Amino acid sequence: MDKPAVSGATTVLFARQPIYDRKHQLAGCELLFRPCADINAFVEPFDGDLATHQVMISAFTETNIRDVCENTPAFINFTANTLQAEIPFNPSEMIIEILETVEPSEEVLAAIRRRKLQNYKIALDDYRLKTADHPLLPYADIVKVDYPHFEADELMRVVTLLKRAYPTLTILAEKIETHEDFQCSQQAGCDLFQGYYLAKPAPIQGQRMAQSRLDVLQLLAELNRDDASIRELTDTIQRDAFMSVRLMKMVNSAYYQRAQDITSVQTAVALLGQRRIRNLASMLALTKLDDKPHALQKLALTRGYLCEGLAANLADDSISGFTIGLFSCLDAFFDRSLESVLNELPLHTSLKEAILEHKGPMGLILATALHIERGELEAIDWSALNALGMPPERLSHAQQSAIEAANAQL
Repeated sequence: MDKPAVSGATTVLFARQPIYDRKHQLAGCELLFRPCADINAFVEPFDGDLATHQVMISAFTETNIRDVCENTPAFINFTANTLQAEIPFNPSEMIIEILETVEPSEEVLAAIRRRKLQNYKIALDDYRLKTADHPLLPYADIVKVDYPHFEADELMRVVTLLKRAYPTLTILAEKIETHEDFQCSQQAGCDLFQGYYLAKPAPIQGQRMAQSRLDVLQLLAELNRDDASIRELTDTIQRDAFMSVRLMKMVNSAYYQRAQDITSVQTAVALLGQRRIRNLASMLALTKLDDKPHALQKLALTRGYLCEGLAANLADDSISGFTIGLFSCLDAFFDRSLESVLNELPLHTSLKEAILEHKGPMGLILATALHIERGELEAIDWSALNALGMPPERLSHAQQSAIEAANAQL
């Protein structure tokens, strides 16, 4: 039976999972596409060929992939069928990720050899073998080892075997969920890392919080006082030279597109509003924690803008979507439980409940943002979002706007 066509108007939703090197520098992004012409697209049987081929075309033509992946290559999943179809995209923009279900038939091998001649890089997905004799290894540039499948000594052994057999091979550890996972896979000799570990704190037991962190926490508290006047907010920012300079740079970025430069904190507050300045200043306060990677700052900022975009048209405007998204990352910045950090801040109970328990509309928005980050598109509560007036098209637009805004700010 013929596969259903995807019209040019089909909305494309994608999960973007960053891939980092050993220094937490962005090295690529895996993009997981789903068509979402309607909510049923997420509950009907999933067609891998459709997602990779037809939907990929829509995504590359309707989305600026270079912006989405921040000028790093996009890792795209390929089935046996789509591997043999034409790929009308530049090899410098993407890496062909061959799913573990692809059988190494003569047709598949011929297609891979053709892609190699066209200068496409090949990645093998979900590698679980304890040996280095997979039939597609001679063609691979990257092997994505399924980290949870291996014990620590097994992982080190298989990475050693792979690099001994193929010295130019890059080993990517996927499904890295904690800092311990990152350290273990790094020690095993892996080169690249993919997973949710940056957004989870490295546990610190029995230690007092360093003064630098206490200072930042106090600054966040001052910036987010409900009873703070515009004058008090302005004074708090102006007392911090680092924050004042960086804030001026941010508000004069291309994202805000002002005809004339904003030259003072007072003008910035007047033009952009107290809430937006509070949000930007809170982000800048977190950047003072210079032992945290730039990638975590980018993740927090993107999550903040996504939640802000989704919350823009809610009837209840008492809670900032940006604050919900940004503050949901505070555990990773302070290496403490999220509850303990939030308890140090003068935040409304409804805001804490949205972050910690995903209660209410704002909690639903945060849960949606987290599902997108983790690639759990099928876990999104589409019926609840639809009841709030958030169809897939709106989510897709908010996601792309969030990425553009974060890229413009950091």
